[in-house]
Amino acid sequence: MSPPSHPMRRQDRELSEPEAMGLLQEAEWGVLATVDEDGWPYAVPVNHVMVEGELIIHCATVGHKLDNLAFNAKVSYCVVTVAETLPLDLATRYASAIAFGRAELLTDDQAKCKALRALGLRFAKEHPDLVEREIEQDLGRTAVLRIHMERITGKARR
Repeated sequence: MSPPSHPMRRQDRELSEPEAMGLLQEAEWGVLATVDEDGWPYAVPVNHVMVEGELIIHCATVGHKLDNLAFNAKVSYCVVTVAETLPLDLATRYASAIAFGRAELLTDDQAKCKALRALGLRFAKEHPDLVEREIEQDLGRTAVLRIHMERITGKARR
């Protein structure tokens, strides 16, 4: 079953899929939303990197996020790249995107290293030796999620 597709109320602010993907590429962090067995949502801020059209996120090898994903791999991921209040207009200037997809826990060490390298170099490209050292040191205690995006939407008031 595909993620729901609700028509955007403010279609004048709707972004194209390539524009929404651009926001996802640009954003340094976002909020990953999962749901538990009882239907309770859980949303947590994380950083990410895009690799071959998929989101890569890392975390500890145990925790709330992974417990939820073991029950239900469906996720949404929201990023905001602009957020400026306009007090005299009682409004906000913003640009945001929401991706819907399914999370997969990477288990192959080679795939995990490749994903962690891309994530590390995104934020510390001038320190590749540090990135490699951290991967080598923490690989066994780091989980890596790859989110296969099935749909993305974006909205902006510029």
